[in-house]
Amino acid sequence: MITPRAFRSLALLLVVALAGAASARDAFATYPFTVSEFRDAAALETACSAPAAASFWCDELDTTLTRIPTKGVDLFFSPAGEVVAAFAKVQKGQQLNGYQVEAGTNLIPSGGALPGAALLQDGAYLPPEDVTGTWTADGPTTLVGTFTYRAGALDVAVRVVVSNTDQTLNYEVDVAAPTGVAAPTGVDAPATVALGFVGIARQATPTIKVGQGDSFTLNPLNVPVADPSYVSLQSNNRNSGDAIVLTPGSGGSPLAAVSLGERRIVMQAPLDGEARLVVDAYLGKNELVRYYQEGYDGLPGLFTPNILGRMSLWLLIALEFIHEYVGAWGLSIIVLTLLFRALVWPLITTQTKSMFGMQALQPELQKLQKKHKDDREKLTQETMKLYKEAGVNPAGGCLPILVQMPLFIILWRVFVNFEFNEGFLWVPDLGLPDPFYILPALYVAVMLAQSWFSAKGNPAMLRQSVIINLVFVFIMVGFPAGVLVYFVVSMGVQVFQYWLLSRNRPAPAAVKA
Repeated sequence: MITPRAFRSLALLLVVALAGAASARDAFATYPFTVSEFRDAAALETACSAPAAASFWCDELDTTLTRIPTKGVDLFFSPAGEVVAAFAKVQKGQQLNGYQVEAGTNLIPSGGALPGAALLQDGAYLPPEDVTGTWTADGPTTLVGTFTYRAGALDVAVRVVVSNTDQTLNYEVDVAAPTGVAAPTGVDAPATVALGFVGIARQATPTIKVGQGDSFTLNPLNVPVADPSYVSLQSNNRNSGDAIVLTPGSGGSPLAAVSLGERRIVMQAPLDGEARLVVDAYLGKNELVRYYQEGYDGLPGLFTPNILGRMSLWLLIALEFIHEYVGAWGLSIIVLTLLFRALVWPLITTQTKSMFGMQALQPELQKLQKKHKDDREKLTQETMKLYKEAGVNPAGGCLPILVQMPLFIILWRVFVNFEFNEGFLWVPDLGLPDPFYILPALYVAVMLAQSWFSAKGNPAMLRQSVIINLVFVFIMVGFPAGVLVYFVVSMGVQVFQYWLLSRNRPAPAAVKA
């Protein structure tokens, strides 16, 4: 049995977990943020005191930034609307409680010569001067920043739209040269202006791609590509890590994509007195589900899914198909989970029967272990003989688990990255953690029930399983509610299946703890 002392310890762990998760969650809004609030602010100051310091941060140390936490990425903007930091989240709706500009999760390299959404003229960064700007709300899930500033001889007006549910920033940058800006002396090409990004995080040589039509170029030369479908910076070319993806918007000047080297990519336009740069910028995980929802899954070469990725797409299509008929994402998750459980029902049955057979043999196995404790070879022989006589295959539960695991992983990846943007029952948003902790409590209940069936008659195994599952609450309370709906329904069906299969079998003999 689990002792009262053990229960008190487990209860304390649970209380601590919930208390830690109960910290105030940031609403989607603008928050002033000073550079000194970064955990590594001192390191920034030290780096900027060096004689050869070239980081854009050296001009921002005394600036008040604007922090905007979204479901997929926490963004930090300069007073001119530039992106000075962007912390990508592993799971949608994750709460980040501390920031370091040199962290691997910050897509904008702290040592870069320019921030994100920087304005460049003929490849050179133009720091903003005489800046004015403001942020306003345009509905519950959209913030709009409008800014004006002078950059060199240029007058610049910027409009940036930030969404809580999309990870794509919409930039409209109007550039005017009142007296006309000519190309530098000795350069035949016309003057250009560009909107540029540098990245990714601490990657010294990120993968760069430029798409055009149905093809793309990997790590292209420093040559403008007209009519691009996108230009991207990615952690690697292995479908993992993070990404910054620039795509041309509509209603602006004709754009060309250019890789400028030194981890810089831009969308540029010719400057003939004026130019209008309309660019969409995705910042976040290099992940197929998010690309699918952002509309980037069709961009050539951006993401090449393997078999698991293709299965994820099939599940996404199935989820959206179900949603067309049931009309609610919460119900869609439940229906898809039930269909998955129906698919693996025979595998779970095989696994469960093997597990029950092993439980029934535990007393005999203990006797053999005591009898042959000094003869390992004899113990192995007698154990295998016992399995054969009882008709139990000790590996019988392994194959079903191995077959199910990829499917479980795919479902988890879909639900943890999908943007539901909808409530369900008491949960206000399936893309955020349950604020009332009802789903985490239900998760604990079904996992304890599963532990009881899995370790029935074996107190030591039961104690171990209970402790592991309760400690896991530390992680689960921060998961999006949609993920927990999946876990609770899936594990609940498995517990029901355990119960059905155990009704007519005799209770296993107790095993000494």
